Amino acid sequence: MKKILAVVCMAALALSACSKKGGSEDSKLVIGFNNYSKGIYSLDILEKGFLATCEALDVEPMVVNDEGKVENSSVNVDNMISAGVDGIVFFGIYDTMFPVIAQKCESAGVPFVFFDHMPADSVLVDLVENFETYKGIAATVDNDTGRNLGAYAASRGLKKAIVITAPRSDTSHVARTAGFTEAFEAGGGQVLNVSYGEVDLPSVMTRANDELTAHPDVECIYVTNGDAGAALVETLAKHPEVNAELYVTDLDPGVLNGLASGKVAAANGAHWVNVDFATALLVNALRGNEILDEGSPARLVVPVMVLPANLVGMYQKFWIDQQPFSPDEMRAWVGSDVTVDVFKNELANYNIMSRLEAKVRAGLLTQADLDAALAGN
Repeated sequence: MKKILAVVCMAALALSACSKKGGSEDSKLVIGFNNYSKGIYSLDILEKGFLATCEALDVEPMVVNDEGKVENSSVNVDNMISAGVDGIVFFGIYDTMFPVIAQKCESAGVPFVFFDHMPADSVLVDLVENFETYKGIAATVDNDTGRNLGAYAASRGLKKAIVITAPRSDTSHVARTAGFTEAFEAGGGQVLNVSYGEVDLPSVMTRANDELTAHPDVECIYVTNGDAGAALVETLAKHPEVNAELYVTDLDPGVLNGLASGKVAAANGAHWVNVDFATALLVNALRGNEILDEGSPARLVVPVMVLPANLVGMYQKFWIDQQPFSPDEMRAWVGSDVTVDVFKNELANYNIMSRLEAKVRAGLLTQADLDAALAGN
């Protein structure tokens, strides 16, 4: 018999209740997941992807809301473990969180995976060597995210750049900034200044105004997250003397609108699928087929893509409104015969065009409409 897991809602937390788990063979696996802050566009997209993957793989999701607080992340893991989840898909922001969450899962004997943020190599080594319940990670390398746009900007002949980013304590944004700087300067450009600070609208607009006033000859502005990118669109409108291209990491509605209107020159991201792959790693392990790479839990690097303005509409439809991978495609990632090569091959071919071509083959998009979008019509 299956029994209902009633998750007690606490004042500071919002737990998804009514998941199923039990000891019989026909019971579904229950997989826990933490949304670091419900209501944040990008985080809600990740949750949506997790739920779609769970449905495709026939497992029950249990979702918690950390409410943007690191301490809630830890408490929520305790609550999910107490509720009896079979495994946890964890969104970790800071490297220091990884060993804390790993120890909680290890002590409870609950398998877990991480997604989205790739921690330092030393953290990964610790996970592999000291935690048997660790079953892998699917994440973006933040340095590569910045490098991707830095190389693109340099290839366009831009020579002077400024960077607007988050506080120095945010390792993801620090890495994006470093990657952009390395690639842009390797391509012959110069980063005139990096502005670190909070990424709320007032702070970004104040810092951006200061930078544009100090560097009116800047040709390229790189902003390391979508909210800040939307703020830069507003700030640039107040500086007609500045003729600079705007580059943004993250693909939230404000950035997509900026791309469509031509106010954002290029943006990258589209790595929402990291949660899909991480969930598949965990389900494989729970069903008896741990995905290993040279004897260690798989480390899957999810590539970052530059989104051209002419494909914004299709990106909205097939990455946001729908899922980039179909249920049948996701089910092919799980099974007794699946190896790490299945994941590596899928990720090696993961880009905007390959996914849109798959939609054409599935009859969800016509070749004529795709050709028209590529031609800018």
